[in-house]
Amino acid sequence: MYGVSKISSEQNIMLTTFPAAEYSARNLADHLNAIAAAGVVVDMISQSVPRGDRLDFSFTTSYDDFAAVMKALPTAAKLNPPLVSGGYCKVNLYGAEMVTSCGVAARALEALAEAGINIMLITTSDLDISLLLHDEDEDAALAALKKAFCL
Repeated sequence: MYGVSKISSEQNIMLTTFPAAEYSARNLADHLNAIAAAGVVVDMISQSVPRGDRLDFSFTTSYDDFAAVMKALPTAAKLNPPLVSGGYCKVNLYGAEMVTSCGVAARALEALAEAGINIMLITTSDLDISLLLHDEDEDAALAALKKAFCL
């Protein structure tokens, strides 16, 4: 309801962030190409608004790929080593009606805020919203979101 027809979660997610990465499509492509060459599937990708010639660039992978990501990083990181952390889950809200529904993200964030849950990363498309949360918040987040969307 309210544009969301399904809520699911995935555990064992790792977040890699390049703070103050060079602001260029070539640089971002080089980072992702190095990870792809290592055979690692990248899921959520996010960048901040550029600040001059720098931006923050993050992506998620399975924590099972930790060793492969670490091995690929010297090529991708160059002079800007990333921050890498685990202990996350990804919660997905999906709905074909999201594309025409107002306030879906606001409703989700309000539900999580009321449950005292902080969000590490958000990515969206026309049909889904992905939220990166701490593992220990998964059950409470699912309950709060299912209640908020009457699922």
